[in-house]
Amino acid sequence: MSREAGIHEHYRRGLGTALRHNQVAYAYSATTTALFGVISDESGVPNVGQCFLFIVGAGVAFAVVNATITEWFSERLPREPSEVVALGTAISVFSMAAGLGLGTLVSWFAGPWIGWPLAPLASSIGFLLLAGLEMGFAGYTHDAGGTLD
Repeated sequence: MSREAGIHEHYRRGLGTALRHNQVAYAYSATTTALFGVISDESGVPNVGQCFLFIVGAGVAFAVVNATITEWFSERLPREPSEVVALGTAISVFSMAAGLGLGTLVSWFAGPWIGWPLAPLASSIGFLLLAGLEMGFAGYTHDAGGTLD
């Protein structure tokens, strides 16, 4: 392999690593940023307390989903191959839209104070459940997904 081809391959691998380890986090960050904008538009500029409520709502969602899928943190979950993760994250627009949609609905119907923790809670749960479906779909349909033995 020539030096130029080697540089290209290392760049390709590096880009793949960056995508594999950051795509879900990036999609979630974009979703919560957009939701923060929606709630701010609905309720006005938040104060410090409302910002903390936003974080609590989002954090509780991750704790609940993690506790549930690991049977109260006692079961290790197997990992999907890189090809499956790439396919699952390539279709993450659905989990992003679902998370933002659920959070927006809660923001519209909840009062200003209750919307700050409940909208990110609903958004995060919706995002996580759809992201799981996206990865499950990818694992089921891609040849690298293998069997569940």
